[in-house]
Amino acid sequence: MTGYIPLLVMLIVSAVFAGGMVTASALLGPKKPSGYKSSSYECGMSPVGNARERFPIKFYLIAMLFIVFDIETIFLYPWAATYSTLPHGLMIFELSEMAVFVVILFIGYFYILGKGALDWDESDSGKSVDRHDFEVKAPRPPLRCGNEDSGPVDLTVANSVHGTPSYGASSQEQGKQSASTRSDN
Repeated sequence: MTGYIPLLVMLIVSAVFAGGMVTASALLGPKKPSGYKSSSYECGMSPVGNARERFPIKFYLIAMLFIVFDIETIFLYPWAATYSTLPHGLMIFELSEMAVFVVILFIGYFYILGKGALDWDESDSGKSVDRHDFEVKAPRPPLRCGNEDSGPVDLTVANSVHGTPSYGASSQEQGKQSASTRSDN
């Protein structure tokens, strides 16, 4: 019965810890909950849409394949830990068994790779030539801000009108307009 004492201590400590967390959450949590405070926080974005969206089957397939290959590679650690303690004849046998295991692992990996199970994109754009490829790779026209045809900017006119530095073609045009109104007076 004394062998179960550490298990009992672990259960008591975990129950006290869980109860303490729930109590601390109740004591320190929001006292005046509102709709805004009770909504879920998702990286600063407000939750939009239904929470029961359908995930593509590719998500589950890749998750299962990851688990399968992860568990298979975990078997390499105990083999490596016990390999050096074996007699020479058994070492060669276990090395050949592990080589067969790794070959089967790689055959499975290249099989699912060839079947496209790890391709996250479900479209056929990677498998065929894109019809709009020439449009994507075509050179783009230069960006225009709307004041390219107004000529060079005269900073002396802009500074003398307002007294503060102002830059750009629109400030030059304002300077010309205010200079023409001064000459008209």
